Amino acid sequence: MISGRMVALALATLGTVAAGGAVQASQGSASITITGQVPLVCRVSVDNSASAMLNANGNKSELREFCNNGAGYRVVATYSKQLAAGRLIVDGRAIALDGSGEVLISDVAHAAAKTRSIAIEANGKAAGSIRFRIEPR
Repeated sequence: MISGRMVALALATLGTVAAGGAVQASQGSASITITGQVPLVCRVSVDNSASAMLNANGNKSELREFCNNGAGYRVVATYSKQLAAGRLIVDGRAIALDGSGEVLISDVAHAAAKTRSIAIEANGKAAGSIRFRIEPR
């Protein structure tokens, strides 16, 4: 005949074995989640000869663009009215400066770092200004 004391001892032993099995199972699978945020950085710059480029038609300069936005970015040039009717040459591609005061230089659908060759054909005009800006998408 099984006494109440034996039943209690059997249940206690069974509980200890079950708890030990649960501990082993949880030790076998562990996960760590690490999250972080990378700041959005977009910049565009022109090398030091930019002022010479504007003062002498055909001189080349370099436009450097960088943006880590995964969705991409746009580079836009804003120019003075003195440069209207001229052309901006970007990597050999002519972009008309039609008098609107603004032209799209590049439209990139991913993060990138690029260096572009740029020059201005200002139709004989010796003065004017042009600025470049970068816009994340």
